[in-house]
Amino acid sequence: MRIIMIEQNKKNLRDQLIKKRRLIENRTEKDISVFQKLIENEKVKNADNILIYISYNDETDTAMLLDYLLSENKNVYAPKCSKNGQMKFFLIKSSDELQKGAYGIPEPTGEIEPVITERTVCIVPAVSFTEIGCRLGYGGGYYDRFLSKNSMLFTIGICYEDLISETLPCTEHDVKVKAVITEERTVYPIAKG
Repeated sequence: MRIIMIEQNKKNLRDQLIKKRRLIENRTEKDISVFQKLIENEKVKNADNILIYISYNDETDTAMLLDYLLSENKNVYAPKCSKNGQMKFFLIKSSDELQKGAYGIPEPTGEIEPVITERTVCIVPAVSFTEIGCRLGYGGGYYDRFLSKNSMLFTIGICYEDLISETLPCTEHDVKVKAVITEERTVYPIAKG
């Protein structure tokens, strides 16, 4: 019964936050600020592989980051979701290697997967994050399943400052991110305890 209540609470909260995200103003300026913080981040600068989500709808934009990383000849991987609830990342050398996939989100067409190391960085989407790294995703569990199997990589959640929540209904299977970047700041939840 408690699990059903948590899921209902998550769904209601998710719907409210998605509506709030649609109303965010000055989105382009905020996206540029997030982008600047990402490319100046030491973990991103020193990454051997960068796993990046392809922004969709009103998500914090990753197009600038994708173009920049490709121009810097970084190993960039984008996610592909399967019907069995699993998500894998595949190498992309150009945004032309993306085509509409599950849920209408652009996905890679290649088949080369990353070798995950301690220098691998994963840029994680969410509807909201907390300062201690909890995230409220979209309800499919794709990132939680992927991240729980790849705990050595460094995870950075990005979202708009207005979508940082004081608390979120996190459960044991929800994987926290190791850093959160908004247009205003970078927070390292590990340092916050």
